[in-house]
Amino acid sequence: MATRTVLAAAVFATALSAGTASATEPVPKESSLVGDAWVHFPADPENPFRRFIVNVHGNPWRIVDGRLVIGAARGTVDIDHYAGGEHTWVKIKADYIMATGPIAVISGLWQDARDPNKQRATLTFYQSPQGHRFDRVGFSWGVVNEQCQQMGTGPAPFSPAAPGPDGHWLKGYTIKPAPIALPTKFLPPKDPSDCKYDHQP
Repeated sequence: MATRTVLAAAVFATALSAGTASATEPVPKESSLVGDAWVHFPADPENPFRRFIVNVHGNPWRIVDGRLVIGAARGTVDIDHYAGGEHTWVKIKADYIMATGPIAVISGLWQDARDPNKQRATLTFYQSPQGHRFDRVGFSWGVVNEQCQQMGTGPAPFSPAAPGPDGHWLKGYTIKPAPIALPTKFLPPKDPSDCKYDHQP
């Protein structure tokens, strides 16, 4: 079942991403997402400002010794949580990106000390065809359960771009998708290690 799901996602993503490039443009070998924007987090009206500076390149998976390995990206996401007039910066080191049309999903590991169940973060980005002022960002520690996140599983991009606390807009996000190709034969990915929840249901 997992292998069929991966293959279906690959076919769907390849079809959509192939439609975003013109016939005269070279086909990219990897996806990328770069940019910088303030967004308004709707669930925190008293301190809504979040800034995401992104520079991530790569692919959702690679083949190693005939086995599909999820995660083939590099780069960082720097985040500023502005509250009470203070800037607090944290960093995510990315290891996964999937980009299709105007949507990208990025996963990575927090670079500061975290609860073992909350070491991975996932973000989603939407590059609006209406212009960068309509871009959007979602993040897995916002309105979803941030525990035991897996690569590529993220929320809808729920936070709209906005002028920052100084009233200035930033440049927004540029998403460049790449076709996803798989060999005809490969071993399925290994199961991820178990995540031990720190609370009882």
